[in-house]
Amino acid sequence: MIPETTRIRAPRPRVAALGEYAIDAVHGFVPAEDPVDALQAYYEPWERLARNIAALIMTGRMRPAVESLPVLAPDRLHSSGEQERAMLLLCSLANAYVWATDTPADTLPAPLARPLHTLAEALDRAPIISHASIVLHNWRRIDAGEPLSMSNIDTQVTFLGGVDEKWFYLATVGVELAGAPGLPLLVQAQHAAAAEDQAGLTEALLGIRDVVDKVTDAFLDVERWCDHYVFYHRIRPFLTGWSAPGLRFEGVDREPLVLAGGSAAQSSLIQAFDAGLDIPHPHGMTAGFLTGMRAHMPAPHRRFLEDLEAGPSVRECVERDRCTHPRLGDAYNAAVDALVRLRAQHIGITGRYIKRFQSDQETAKGTGGSDFVAFLKKSREETSDRLLP
Repeated sequence: MIPETTRIRAPRPRVAALGEYAIDAVHGFVPAEDPVDALQAYYEPWERLARNIAALIMTGRMRPAVESLPVLAPDRLHSSGEQERAMLLLCSLANAYVWATDTPADTLPAPLARPLHTLAEALDRAPIISHASIVLHNWRRIDAGEPLSMSNIDTQVTFLGGVDEKWFYLATVGVELAGAPGLPLLVQAQHAAAAEDQAGLTEALLGIRDVVDKVTDAFLDVERWCDHYVFYHRIRPFLTGWSAPGLRFEGVDREPLVLAGGSAAQSSLIQAFDAGLDIPHPHGMTAGFLTGMRAHMPAPHRRFLEDLEAGPSVRECVERDRCTHPRLGDAYNAAVDALVRLRAQHIGITGRYIKRFQSDQETAKGTGGSDFVAFLKKSREETSDRLLP
C-alpha cells in the first residue's frame, strides 16, 4: 500500500462556466430571455382557463372548467420557453383545481394530469407548482424597451390576483436578481481555492458577503406590498402541496403523488451559497428536506449545485492558509456571517407571515411541508457552526 503521507490525491473537478448551467451573467437563475407569454392556438384552452383562474374560483366553476378541457398533448411545444410557459399554466391550474374549495380534490382529471405528468418528466421536475414556475418563469417586462428591474416587471399568472399576490412572486424575483452577482463570485472563489490564489479568494469572499447582504435587503422587501394576512389566507393555500395519501393523476399509470408545494427552499440561490462556501446541512431535519427540494429545481441549476459541492472546498483552503493570510479567514467568516443574518431574517419574516396566524394546537408547516420554524433555526445553527474560530 502507498503510505498516506505520499499518496497522490486526484484533483477535485472545478465548477464550469455559468453558461453551462443555464445561468445568466446578469439575471442569475432568472432566465436571460423573457418568458413566453402565450402559446400557439392549439393550447388556447389552457391559456383561457389560466386567464380566468380567479373568476373560476370565486364563482365555483374551477373544477367543472378543468374537467371539460380537451386532453391536449405537449408534443407541440417546440422550445424550452414554450415548455416552461405550459408548465406554469398546467401546474397553476392543477393547484387551483385541488384547492378550489375547502375540501381538496384527491384526483387530478386527465385533461390536466396527463399533459402535466408528461411535461414534468420531460423537464425532470416534480409535477406541481414550484419556485421555478411561479417565480422564475412568471414575469414580463412592463416596457419591453427597458431592462428587467423591479420597476419594470409584472406577473403573468396569479390565483386570485391583486397587488399582494403579484408582489409576493415579483419580490422573490428581486431576491434572485439581487443574488445574481454572487454566482460568478462563487465560481471565482472555487477556482481561486484550487489555484491557491489567496488574494483572488479573499476578493471573491468579500464580494459574496456584500451580495448576501443585498439578498437579505431584497428578501425583506416582500413586506412592502404583500400584507401578512392576505398572504396567509389568500395566497398561501394555493401554493400548498399534496399530503398523504396523495393526489391521483387520472389516466396516468402510477401511485398517488405526495409532493411539497412551493417553497423558498426550491430556489437554487441560497443552496448555491451553501455549496460554494462549503456549508453542509447534515441534520436529519435539514438534509432530507433540502435535498428533496432540488427535485423542483430546473435540472441545469441542480447540476450547478452538485458541481459546486463536488469541487474544491473553499473552507478547507481558507482554514489551511489563514495563518499566513489573516484577511482570508476574516473574509470567509464575513461571508458566512452574512448568510447567518439572512437566515435569521428568514425566521423572523416567516413568523410574521405564517406563525402568528396559527393556533397553538397547530404544527407550523410551510407551503413546502416542513416544520419551518425548527427547520430554519437548525439551518441557521448549521451555518453558524461553519464560522472559523
